[in-house]
Amino acid sequence: MARQGEMQARPPRPAVSAREDAMGRVITHNFHHRGKKVRICPTHAGPGEPLFSDAEIWSKDYAKAEGVLFGICALAAILSRHLGPDGPWPSLLLGLLEATHRRPTPDDAGLSRASRDLKDYFVSESNPRNAQDFSAALLITDLIEYTPRYRATSGR
Repeated sequence: MARQGEMQARPPRPAVSAREDAMGRVITHNFHHRGKKVRICPTHAGPGEPLFSDAEIWSKDYAKAEGVLFGICALAAILSRHLGPDGPWPSLLLGLLEATHRRPTPDDAGLSRASRDLKDYFVSESNPRNAQDFSAALLITDLIEYTPRYRATSGR
């Protein structure tokens, strides 16, 4: 046992590469941040600012799963922003997602029905405050509905 004021001898460190040593320092230096609470300040778009830009909407390929998923999530964000989490819209979105998952054919009525039900809901809940976001939502719904049909008939 060492006396007070004297340092104890440390056991020798195992040989590590410079990269492993650097990674160890990065991890140990940042390890104390895990215990800190992170305060998140959400930034909500103002009433005049749309949630999604035209470039974000038009840049997606709605014939692919990633585009459909983006569209469904965008619709959920718009509806949640303006109508809150309650209401019939989650089941309408799930119906649209299910209809797109079934690989619709050009004459399939399931996707058209699910899309029509959702668009009817957007129109019925539309008002001057949410008109810009809801028009974007109608566009996204149309793109989800018609892009696969267009691809199937045009050969693209």
